[in-house]
Amino acid sequence: MQVTLEYITPDAENFIGKMAGICYDAIDSPTRNVKRAAKCAQDGHLATLRFASAVFNVSGISRVCSHQFVRSKHLDFLQRSQRYCKDIQAEVTQPKMTDEQEAEFFSAIISSQQAYEALLKLGMKKEDARFVLPEATHTEFNVVGNLQAWRDFIKLRADTHAQWEIREVAKQINNILAKEC
Repeated sequence: MQVTLEYITPDAENFIGKMAGICYDAIDSPTRNVKRAAKCAQDGHLATLRFASAVFNVSGISRVCSHQFVRSKHLDFLQRSQRYCKDIQAEVTQPKMTDEQEAEFFSAIISSQQAYEALLKLGMKKEDARFVLPEATHTEFNVVGNLQAWRDFIKLRADTHAQWEIREVAKQINNILAKEC
C-alpha cells in the first residue's frame, strides 16, 4: 500500500485563517491568520477547514478497501478502471491468515484470475469479465477532499473498530497531513 500527497493548498493555515477573518471582521496578517485558524479548529468552527484541500494518490489497496473509502461522501475519486485496464495477474491484498487459510485463499485467487483470462480469450469484454475478479485485487485512485472532509474521514477510519486496511490508509493520510498543516 502506498499513499502519496499529490497536492495541498499552499500555506493552508494562513489561507484558512484569512478566509475565517470575514466572520470576525479581522485584520489580514499571516501571523494572525494562523492563530485564527488554530482557534477556529479548537473552538469547533470546522467549516473554515473547507477552504483548503488535499489530493492523495492511494495505490496497492484492495477493492474491499476502496469500497469502504468511496463511502466517504465528501471526498471525490478517480479510480483505476477494471473496464479499460486488464487485470491479468494483478496483485492482491492478503489479510492475516493461517497456512491452511492461505492455501485456500490463493487457490481461489488463481482460479478467478484464470477464469478472467479465459473469458477474455473467448472474446468477452473486460467490463464483463471483471465480474469474476476477486475483491482482493489491487486498485489505485486519486482522491480529493477539503480538510474538514479529511478530518472526518480520519476520525472514522483510523478508529480501532475500522477494518485493518482502511485504518492503515487513514493513519498514513493523517501522518502526512500532520506534517503539512
